[in-house]
Amino acid sequence: MVTGYAITWYISLTTNSGLWLALATVSTLLPQVLISLFGGAWADRYSRKWLIMGADGAIALLTLGLAILWSSGLRSLWWLLLFAALRSIGQGIQQPAVSSAYPQLVPENELTRINGLNQTLMSLSTLLSPLLGGLILANFNLYWALMIDVITAVIELLCMTKIKLQPVSVIANSALKNERVLIAGLKYLFNNLALRRLFTINGLAYLLMTPATVLSLLLIQRQFGASVTNLTLQEIIWAGGSIISGLIVAKQKQFKNNAHVLALSVGGFAIAMMLMGSMPNLALYLVTMFLAGWCTPFMMTTQAVIIQTTAEPDFMGRTFAANQMISNLMLLLGSLTLGPLADSVPLVLIFTVCGVLLFSVAIWYLRVSK
Repeated sequence: MVTGYAITWYISLTTNSGLWLALATVSTLLPQVLISLFGGAWADRYSRKWLIMGADGAIALLTLGLAILWSSGLRSLWWLLLFAALRSIGQGIQQPAVSSAYPQLVPENELTRINGLNQTLMSLSTLLSPLLGGLILANFNLYWALMIDVITAVIELLCMTKIKLQPVSVIANSALKNERVLIAGLKYLFNNLALRRLFTINGLAYLLMTPATVLSLLLIQRQFGASVTNLTLQEIIWAGGSIISGLIVAKQKQFKNNAHVLALSVGGFAIAMMLMGSMPNLALYLVTMFLAGWCTPFMMTTQAVIIQTTAEPDFMGRTFAANQMISNLMLLLGSLTLGPLADSVPLVLIFTVCGVLLFSVAIWYLRVSK
C-alpha cells in the first residue's frame, strides 16, 4: 500500500491532471478486469495457497525490477503505468484466491467477526501507508517506496508457507477446461437472485463512488492546496474512520441482516460524498472523509459475508472474481468518464450528482432486500 500511494501521489503531484489520474486508474484496474474471471476459475480448481504465493512473488519481482530501473535514471511516468498494469494482473489472480480461502479457515458464524477484523487491519495499513509514503516522497525518492513492497512481500510469503489450505475437491478435476468452468460459474451467478442483486448494488456503487475514491486527490489539491501534507491528512482521516468502525464490526458475531447493513452504509457514504465537494475549509472536508471511511468496513464486510454465506464452496472463487471484475470495471468506467470531465466541469457538481444517484441506489437495495 505504501508503494501504491507513493506512485499515485507522484503522478498526481507531478501532473495535477485528471487525465493522468484516469490513465493511472486504467492501468491499475483494466488488467484485473480482464484476468479476474480466470483467476476465480483457477481458485476453484487449483491450490489457492500456491496461487496467492505465486502471484505475490511475481508482483514483488516486478517491483524490484521497477526499483532498479528507477535507480538507474529511467524515471518515466509511462514506466509507472506499465508497472501498475503488470501488478494488476497479479492482483487479479491473488484476490479471488484470498477471499475464497476464508470459509476454509473460519466457521460460518464467525465470518462477520473475522472479515471485520480483516477490514480493521486493512484500515490500519491505510493509516500507516500514507504516513510512510509521504515521509519517503518528502525525504527520499520513489525507489525506497518500491523497496518496501519487496521487503514486505518476502515476509508475507514466509507467513504463507505456514498456512494449510485443502484443495476444492469437486473442481480439482483436471479434465475440466477453464472455459467450461467459467461458463458454469456465470450460469450459477445469473440464476442466484441474491448474488445478482449484490452485484448490481456493488457495480453501481463503485461507479458512483469514483469521485471519492479517485478524484478526491484533485479536489483537495484544487481547493486546499497541492501538498503531500494535505494528501496525507486525507488518507489518515479516512483510515481513522475505517479503523474505528472496523473494530465495531469485528465485535459483532453476526449482523441480523447483512443486506440492510450494506444498504445503510452505502447511503451513509453517499451523504458524505455529497458534502465533500462543498466544504468551505479543510477541517470540515476531513470530517466528511472520516464519515466515508467509517462506512467502508460495513460495506466491505457485508459484501464478503453475503458471498461467503450464499455462494456454494465449489463456486466461491468465481463468485468473488465476478464481483471483483464488476466492481473494477465500474470504477474503471467512472475514471475514464469522470477523470477527463474533471478538467472541464466543477468537481463540486460531479461529487454532488454522483452522491445523489448513489443514495438512490442504496434506497433501492434496501427495499428489494426486505
